[in-house]
Amino acid sequence: MLTFLRRKKVMKKILWVLAIIIVPAFVLWGAGNLSKKTPSFKYVGRISGKKISIKEFAKSVKNIRIGLFLNYFSQPEALDKLQKNGELINRLAWENLMIESGAKNTGLSVSDKEVVDFITSHPLFTRGTVFDEKFYKYFLRNSLGTSPRDFEEGVRDFMVSAKFKDDIVKNVAVSDAELRRFYQNEFEKAEVNYVIIDKDTFREKVSISEEEIVSFYNMQKERFIEPEKIVLQYVAFPHKEQGSKEKALAEMKEVYDRIVSRPRDMVKIADRSGLNVKETPPFSREEIVPGMGNLKNVGTISFNLKALTEIAPMVDENEIGTSFIIMVKKRNPPRVKSVEEVTAYITDVIKDKKSKTLAQKEADQLYKEAQSEKMSLAALSEKYDLKLGHTEFISRFDYIDGIGEAYSIISNAFSLKKGELSKPVEVRKGYALIEPVAFRLIEEKKFEEEKDAYRNKILAAKKMKALQNWLIKSGSEATLNVDLDRL
Repeated sequence: MLTFLRRKKVMKKILWVLAIIIVPAFVLWGAGNLSKKTPSFKYVGRISGKKISIKEFAKSVKNIRIGLFLNYFSQPEALDKLQKNGELINRLAWENLMIESGAKNTGLSVSDKEVVDFITSHPLFTRGTVFDEKFYKYFLRNSLGTSPRDFEEGVRDFMVSAKFKDDIVKNVAVSDAELRRFYQNEFEKAEVNYVIIDKDTFREKVSISEEEIVSFYNMQKERFIEPEKIVLQYVAFPHKEQGSKEKALAEMKEVYDRIVSRPRDMVKIADRSGLNVKETPPFSREEIVPGMGNLKNVGTISFNLKALTEIAPMVDENEIGTSFIIMVKKRNPPRVKSVEEVTAYITDVIKDKKSKTLAQKEADQLYKEAQSEKMSLAALSEKYDLKLGHTEFISRFDYIDGIGEAYSIISNAFSLKKGELSKPVEVRKGYALIEPVAFRLIEEKKFEEEKDAYRNKILAAKKMKALQNWLIKSGSEATLNVDLDRL
């Protein structure tokens, strides 16, 4: 226990208004406490050969929530959205366990004094420059639902992870040349003429044999695997008016108690209660459950039910909505679709590829002719009745009508001289020939004024990339027993 923290002198004046504003906004520990669930697995996974228990994962979830709270306490709307994103929290918790494992291997630690200094200087818990112990304890008890000891140990874990992440990215830097290149990529602009050789104009010329379709199918059968699907039966209990939810849930409980021991008789029991049992078409885990809207977790829970022997209540968390009793009527196992089912798709894919090849061939021929005849793009477009397009000054991150993203066009333009014709450039619709009309380079004075802030922007992105690379590498030594998005 950090007794020093508990004994520290504090201000007597408490800003209870701040507490009233913030406390109701966050419920950090609620349904996220996995250790209170009864999962069908003993371990979440392994990291560097060590089994990760449900309890350890739940602790990591809690530490992630503490970290989000400490970083986003002054942005309640953003914090609320993050705390409600269970899938994101789970993924961050797993990554945090990998980081903690790495920190442990390097012997990193955080002293009591470091924890004390961090908490007593955190802007939420200070008034001026003085730590406010009464507010601190009030906030932990009423907003976080945790004790000072647990919170402080969570902060310690948070700080250890932060130290290790700092070690991972400590050698990341941005050179002057790299800084200039990134700045140029974002802010320099070009004005270009262009013509499009549209792949779609060649589709009618493309022929596809039955042998090609069958060959494509046999070589890429994994693309045509249809995942497991289930058919649900459900009874709906709408609460569409303010104040009607309590009555709807009371009725749902009565019906649930009658069905739970005899799931196969769901239709008969519901009928005796004057209720209808509806049925969904087959759906997979990744699909929204037909007829049930965006009710949270219904897909996850339904796929864990045994067909015709288990039911589950699904309570809509909204005051105005619909709650359900659900049962799996039928399971359709994964299967490979037949070639007849996917012929139209395969035909479209092959046609698109062949059409693009023909468009490239045409673009190459046009480029070669223009080069040999020293023709401008305007003369070439006039000779072959091609539409000559023109842009105003645009950057790599702009959008060009009829082409799409401008990145490849503008990048190629800056490799050319004014009036020089490009080789064919691949674009979304096929291929393009471009000709720079004018360039607008970066303003050197503005670059000098902004380069420090811009360097920090690039550095932050590079550090994030370095951390991601570390996690990917460490992930090769980690295995999951569960789907984090559905935990």
